[in-house]
Amino acid sequence: MSSNWVQTAIPIAAYCASSITMTLVNKLVLSGFQFHMVFFMLAVQAFGSVGLMVLANRVGLNVKYRAMNMADAKTWFPVACSQALMLYTGGKSLEYLNVPLFTVFKNLTIIAVAYGEKLVFKAAVTPLMLTSFSLMVLSSIVGAWNDISFTGWGYFWMTLNCFTSATFVIHMRKVIKQVNFQDFDTVYFNNLLTLPLYIVLSLVQENWSGFVVYYSDKANADELSQFVQGMFISGVAAFAISYCSPWCLRTTSSTTYSMI
Repeated sequence: MSSNWVQTAIPIAAYCASSITMTLVNKLVLSGFQFHMVFFMLAVQAFGSVGLMVLANRVGLNVKYRAMNMADAKTWFPVACSQALMLYTGGKSLEYLNVPLFTVFKNLTIIAVAYGEKLVFKAAVTPLMLTSFSLMVLSSIVGAWNDISFTGWGYFWMTLNCFTSATFVIHMRKVIKQVNFQDFDTVYFNNLLTLPLYIVLSLVQENWSGFVVYYSDKANADELSQFVQGMFISGVAAFAISYCSPWCLRTTSSTTYSMI
């Protein structure tokens, strides 16, 4: 009994720590600098996750993952795309919303996940669960009361993020059993499949000419240094949350995962 509790508590604590770190770093990178390069940030995070895994494997650490293959890629690609939508809408939300208000909306995702589990996995949604969800949302609203403000674009992106987050969590839980992925497999496939997508969208959608001109100015050298440091930390944090997400989801339900 004690052993089972520890095996569940450790991935939950790890996911909680990596999620908080990721949210704070993303907020810094996406609102603390002149340019808000969401797709570029996501590309750096995907590249960092894959790069750290390959490096760890090459130096002899116990990091093993399934080689990319067409059959698994086809099955997993919709999951990777849903993760990309979740991360992009979350990043856009953080451009406009502060972290306390962002947390309020993330707690609303719990309800969407619970009813998604009811629809897909026939899980029960009890009155006690709804009461718990309501108290969590209410407590987050009270905590963020002084920071609440109306930002139309922020609310728009956050609403999309709630739905894409619920879709990703439920879809990943369903497909991960079909392909029998281990934790490092999900990190590798998620990030390698979405990396080309992020690069193309960044080159097409984001203001690279303005970015190069602005940071070529020596007066902005200090900001560029801070931007690079933020991106580096973001890549490391992305690897951590990419690993902890499936690890946590494997040991709990989708609803419990979304509550963390």
